[in-house]
Amino acid sequence: MRAQNSHPYLVLFALWLMVFSASSQVIIISPILPRIGEELQITEALLGWLVTSYAVLLSIFALIIGPISDKVGRRIVLMAGSGAMAVALALHAAATSFESLLIVRAMAGAAGGMLSGAAVSYVGDYFPYNRRGWANGWV
Repeated sequence: MRAQNSHPYLVLFALWLMVFSASSQVIIISPILPRIGEELQITEALLGWLVTSYAVLLSIFALIIGPISDKVGRRIVLMAGSGAMAVALALHAAATSFESLLIVRAMAGAAGGMLSGAAVSYVGDYFPYNRRGWANGWV
């Protein structure tokens, strides 16, 4: 680890927590999909889009956010992603239609992609080459 980096385990835990919060959103909605379908009176096919929209946006943003974080800085992207995730998750409670919930799920997916992409890039910046595999394994 570099000299200015004195808390590698704390950094690793923070990155893990960010990626965990992003990754868990794919699965966490599954048990409540039937209830959402009842409340919004939508079909199972449409319910699948709530999971898919999150996963697709997460994948897209995870790929493109690395190069963006090269230019603007990893911490800025991680903080923006954390804030965007918090807002998107809070907006789930305000969604009253399938369309609004789909948009909120897509927003959460984009935020999750920001977190995932920037966290992996941050590991490359923070940890020396011989520890990156270990650190990425935790993240």
